[in-house]
Amino acid sequence: MQPPTGPKIPLSRRHLLLTAGLAVTLPAAPVQAASPPELTVTEALQSRRSVRAFADRRIDPALLAELLWAGFGINRAKEGLHTAPSWRGAADVIVHAATADGVTVYDPRQDAARVWKADDIRARLSSQPFVATAPVCLILVSDLRRLDAAGPDDQKRLYAMVDAAMVSENTYLFAAARGLGTCLVGGIDRDAISAGLGLARHEYPTFVQPVGWPA
Repeated sequence: MQPPTGPKIPLSRRHLLLTAGLAVTLPAAPVQAASPPELTVTEALQSRRSVRAFADRRIDPALLAELLWAGFGINRAKEGLHTAPSWRGAADVIVHAATADGVTVYDPRQDAARVWKADDIRARLSSQPFVATAPVCLILVSDLRRLDAAGPDDQKRLYAMVDAAMVSENTYLFAAARGLGTCLVGGIDRDAISAGLGLARHEYPTFVQPVGWPA
């Protein structure tokens, strides 16, 4: 999968625009919200839970930008290392965000989101109905070429699932800290996701993670 090309518009994460044809560049560290205050890590751990019912309320684009950075952004720019670990530093996880407006793909190196597809594919991601009700569905995909040294395909897929789960837990903690709800979903339609995103054979959908305001 080659990232789509398009102009980059430097913006603060607080003013992120995820609109068709635009790419946005975000600062290297997340902006702290003035209100409500973030929870500490311990408080977020105490609050962490799976949520499967979401309010009919959109997630602000700036908050979504921070969510993407928390999941798999780069927190050590000099080394190019991420907020979540991966097998031998493979950094195989590609994070897409599906909304009613379409699908964006997150580029950690640029801390930028680009429009990938204009279609709303949330209802096609899983047979579990609640997935389509979330305003944002993160789609975690592994570039299996980055895991070639792991051995056979089944071993690569195993490490891909583990790496995606690391990203998911970051998302869980960020959601808890900001009052959002989320749930990691393993019962996904990989064929529909691959077709909907136009994935290559080496790109393996691992999980879907709906995110929204708890109902």
